[in-house]
Amino acid sequence: MLLRRTRELWAGWTRWRRRRPFLAGLLMILAGVEMLLITRVPVEMMIYLGVGAVSTLVFSGMLVVLGLITWFTPNQHMITGSFAGFIALGALILSNLGGLVIGTLLALVGGGLAFAWRPVARPPRKRRGRGRRRRRERETEAAH
Repeated sequence: MLLRRTRELWAGWTRWRRRRPFLAGLLMILAGVEMLLITRVPVEMMIYLGVGAVSTLVFSGMLVVLGLITWFTPNQHMITGSFAGFIALGALILSNLGGLVIGTLLALVGGGLAFAWRPVARPPRKRRGRGRRRRRERETEAAH
C-alpha cells in the first residue's frame, strides 16, 4: 500500500515536471540563491556599501521569482527567459560580477532553456463508436 502510494506520487511529480521548463526554472532559482549566498553581508552593511550590494539583493530576488513563475506558469516561458537573460547581464555589471560569474552563467543558461522550451503536444485521442458509424454512413451514402 505504501509502495503503491509512493509510485503514484512519483508518477504525479514526473508528469508535473515534464509539462514545464523545470530545469530552466531550477537554474534561475539556483542563480539567485548563489548570488545571494556570495555576499552574505548584513543588510545594514549592504545599504552602507551602496548600489553594488543592494542590486545583488534585487537581482537575486528577481531571478528566484522568475524561476518560480517559469515553473508555475509555463506559458510565460519566453518572457521569463528573456528577463532572466537581461537580469543576468545586469548582474554581471552591477553585483559582484554576477555572483563571481557563476550566478550569471546559471541565469543565462536557465533563461536560454526557458526561452527555447516548447510544450510537448499530447497525442490525439482515438475516437471509438460514433466516429466509425458516421464514417460508414458517409461511405454508404457516397456509394449510392
